[in-house]
Amino acid sequence: DFSLIINFCKKNKVLAVSIDAPLSFSFKDEKGFRISDKALKELLPKKARSWVVSYHTLMAVPIRALLLSEALSPFCGTIIETHPRASFYFCLPENKKELAFIYKKNLPEQEKDFLIRWLKEKFNLSIDFRFNLTEGVLDAIMCALACYFYHRMPEKLIFLPVEPALKGFGPFVIISF
Repeated sequence: DFSLIINFCKKNKVLAVSIDAPLSFSFKDEKGFRISDKALKELLPKKARSWVVSYHTLMAVPIRALLLSEALSPFCGTIIETHPRASFYFCLPENKKELAFIYKKNLPEQEKDFLIRWLKEKFNLSIDFRFNLTEGVLDAIMCALACYFYHRMPEKLIFLPVEPALKGFGPFVIISF
């Protein structure tokens, strides 16, 4: 049920929404990979390429994301696709990149503390409250940052390539700096 999200966007001035799911479709590749998916796989290290899956593999997720995008489009000016885990990986310091491989499992408390400090410093975030840094919270923060950078500092984004006859919403962007 998307009603909470849709009602929030109706009642508030939401300038941008970033969705962690494919928002466009290409029927050229039998396996369901778009040019942008292939480009992202090439940017990632070999052991991280499994993070990028086709819309065939995701099954209902892309359809739900597309329906949500269509429902939000009258109330939100920008709808972009992003990959929060890839953004997280590209933004982490070199000596902490391994966190992108383990944060969806069981992150040690000292690493959670590091990540909260890192988020505050790297992105100049004002987080003056205690919260539990779960994978969902971290993904949501990375999605929100993708929207921010899209409007305020697009030079900090990688705009992944698209096919000419693409259908859906986008663009597909990744944070990288």
